[in-house]
Amino acid sequence: MTRPVPRGDAGDAGAATSVLIIGMALCLLAAVLVVSRVAQAGDMRTRAQRGADAAALGALEPLRLRLVEMALAGTPPAGLGAWLLADDAPQGAAERYARGNGTRVDGTVHLTGLDGTYAKVWAGTADCQLKKENELTEQEKDDLRHGRRLCTDGSGEKGIGRVGTAVAVARLTVPDCAYRFSPVPPGEPVPEQQPAPPSRLVCGGVVAWPGGDAAALGKKFTLRLVDKESSVPYNGFPYLEAGTGGAFPPPGPLPAGTPEMIRRAIAFAQAQLGTWYQWGGTCTAPSRVAATMGNCDCSSLVQMAYRAAGISIPRVTYDQWRFGRGIAPGQEKAGDLVFFRMGPRGPEHVGLIVDPATRTMIEAPRTGTTVRYSTYSGYIGFRRPYAG
Repeated sequence: MTRPVPRGDAGDAGAATSVLIIGMALCLLAAVLVVSRVAQAGDMRTRAQRGADAAALGALEPLRLRLVEMALAGTPPAGLGAWLLADDAPQGAAERYARGNGTRVDGTVHLTGLDGTYAKVWAGTADCQLKKENELTEQEKDDLRHGRRLCTDGSGEKGIGRVGTAVAVARLTVPDCAYRFSPVPPGEPVPEQQPAPPSRLVCGGVVAWPGGDAAALGKKFTLRLVDKESSVPYNGFPYLEAGTGGAFPPPGPLPAGTPEMIRRAIAFAQAQLGTWYQWGGTCTAPSRVAATMGNCDCSSLVQMAYRAAGISIPRVTYDQWRFGRGIAPGQEKAGDLVFFRMGPRGPEHVGLIVDPATRTMIEAPRTGTTVRYSTYSGYIGFRRPYAG
């Protein structure tokens, strides 16, 4: 005997199955939405990191270009730093690179290292992931009602949302640069205070000056991402090279109207006071213990002083005498160069004026003496190696 299948029971089972399938679909949809939001958040973090990386590298690009420019002009770039730039240059460059990667810089670029060659940047995505109504705090609900602290998502909708954030640190590495000197011609006397003029400046094996290849040279000045900042703070001012005691303070009182770059040049020269004179010395690592080739002679002292101010001037006194513009006696200012003892090729000695009212200069006098303050007289003339 056949028995009919109860239709009511079958219908209930079918309905239950449908409800179960729908429920599973809704759960799956919810899971997909959650995964989608997590993926979106992950994508935002990735984009934020990319933007932070670009901004940190970009913050140091103006300094990199400036140092390459100075090397091409014949000035060794070692020891030069971010003080050469306008104060807002790292920030502006970081913001441009961040915008180019769909992000924004949060806060101020933080420079570290004695010469400001480390840059730390915080960045966030330009767009956001909007929060749902049930995710908003009471404060955020009030902000939404009054149109405060709104952001825009990828579709252009405004609301309260989350942004991707990231931080990055970059470092600029400067190659070793050194002058190569031409020998004094046979039979020509060697002046006591003038080295043979340099024939070229070589950086990392590449000739930078004269006639250097900017592209090849630029590859030696490298930017890369690093894990952390320098532990040494950056104070925005030139510092003493190795062996001379670290960062030095700004110079003391100078005549009214002295430009900031001249204050920096004089500060560098003051920091060398008491270091030994060395004929032909580069003035890149002056010592108070002994005269070495890192110590200063008269012309390298003023060259390196102006280098600290971001101005390239020639290496030897003969060429410095022809550089810049002549200044009439009585019109000299702090930072001008004062020249002495005319020889066959030009002046044999130079000093850096500190205070024309008292005729005070800083000089590296001769072998066996140290860099010192002196009163200038019996001079040949004055030169100003900058526009002003």
